Amino acid sequence: MHDAKERTLNRSLICLCAAELVMMINTTAFNVALPNIAESLGASMAEQQWIVSSYNLVFAAVVLLAGFMGDRLGHLKTMLVGLGLFVAASVIGLMSGNVPVLLVSRSIMGAGAGVVIPMGQALLGILFRGPGLSRAMTAWAIAGTLGVPFGPLVGGVLTATLGWRGIFGFDGVVFLAVIMVIRMNVPPTNGSGESDGSDGSDGSGKSRPLHIPWTSVAMMFAGFTLFSAGLVNAQHGVLAANAWIPMTIGGMLITGFVLHDRTSRNPLMELGLMRDPSFAACAPALMMLNFSMYGIIFIMPAYLETVLRHGALVGGMLLMPLVVASIAGARANDRIVSRIGSRGTSMLALGCLAAGMLTIGAAMCWPGEAAEQSTMLIGQIVAGLGLGAGQPTMLTWAMGRVPIERSGAGSSLLTVFRQFGSIIGVGIFGSVQSGLYATGFRDLARSAGLNPQTAGSVTLDFRRAADLAGAAGDLMRQTASRAYESAMTGSFAVAAAVIVVTLGIVALISRRTSR
Repeated sequence: MHDAKERTLNRSLICLCAAELVMMINTTAFNVALPNIAESLGASMAEQQWIVSSYNLVFAAVVLLAGFMGDRLGHLKTMLVGLGLFVAASVIGLMSGNVPVLLVSRSIMGAGAGVVIPMGQALLGILFRGPGLSRAMTAWAIAGTLGVPFGPLVGGVLTATLGWRGIFGFDGVVFLAVIMVIRMNVPPTNGSGESDGSDGSDGSGKSRPLHIPWTSVAMMFAGFTLFSAGLVNAQHGVLAANAWIPMTIGGMLITGFVLHDRTSRNPLMELGLMRDPSFAACAPALMMLNFSMYGIIFIMPAYLETVLRHGALVGGMLLMPLVVASIAGARANDRIVSRIGSRGTSMLALGCLAAGMLTIGAAMCWPGEAAEQSTMLIGQIVAGLGLGAGQPTMLTWAMGRVPIERSGAGSSLLTVFRQFGSIIGVGIFGSVQSGLYATGFRDLARSAGLNPQTAGSVTLDFRRAADLAGAAGDLMRQTASRAYESAMTGSFAVAAAVIVVTLGIVALISRRTSR
């Protein structure tokens, strides 16, 4: 019986990790296609940010509701609904011929991801406890880490052969297969064979009512929407009215949501979990992992594909050092934790992320291409080690403190922080990059005797350069390339500073915890 139970757990782990892998491939594969989408649909940098941010925004808005539903209706059942949303979104994406329809497709995918990730983590927290939880979270982290850089590789192949719509066709087929595999292999029960809530109970037989707190849902969604809109508009200046006003109102709504939910008899969010210093420290730490990952994936494709002219396929392959280092970091996770503890490993991971960011930014300052690429390789490796070692450590440290009957709520709360990291990662990286690029382009263009007017995107400026004959076109491409590289230095420096500040906060919150 023990062997049969072990086989069931192993099959469940493989299936859940497969879902995480294909979902992360979907998330990052799309970023590689952004230059092609910008050219095909004429999307500006702001529209590209919205294409990416719409996914992360709806993800963040849905994730707490997913935890609420999962703890009441069943985690497996809720997860299958989320996977079904990916299939529906893929059909819409295949038919999209303009940016608004593409935004709808990506938003539905974001809703699906907001359900699948917390439910997958919750199922792992129910099926595995003790030492087995660390092994499961490490496998989950490796699957997600593999998907991050393999996404650009898969996206590059599909974009080069079928065009960017090929990504949606791939998604539809793969997610249908994942749904069938999970239904056949993952049990709707916890590790003890008791109900995980699929019958409406909390795991102890006590019924949990399903009364959705729509006021909390509306306040949270409106807050994240306005805050994201302000971040996107900040590329034209943080002090611009269409930047600071939405961000301020969005921040107030998010604060109001938290205060309202704390006093609600039917809370959407289990804020009581934040009283545990280990759980509370992991929340901002995990936020920085997504902040770094999504920021890198957002601005690097344009550099690799447009500035260096490698194309989507080669551009995706040039991000492979990040994945190799991430896998190595995840595999070394247990050994590192055994020596310096979960707290020390989490702080070390954040330190590696900050150092990796600074190194990638510094690579743009080298005059020779060989030195530039070598330094960028080192930066990717250092950042990848931080991503790989940090995620399983932080998830295990946090989820180990969550009661089984609150697995969905705990996982969703952590995922909210992670997705907020994704939103500010794309927002800060995109806005800083866009603002610095526009300023740099104007200055360099004036000194070169060119028209200082920029299209706001290095991809679109390269397309403008193609319309110019001979030396004028080459000069515009050189100007755009230098401006983008200079902007990358500033963007990665700002990101490193944000991570260092968060590292200090994590150290302060967790100072009284054990190793």
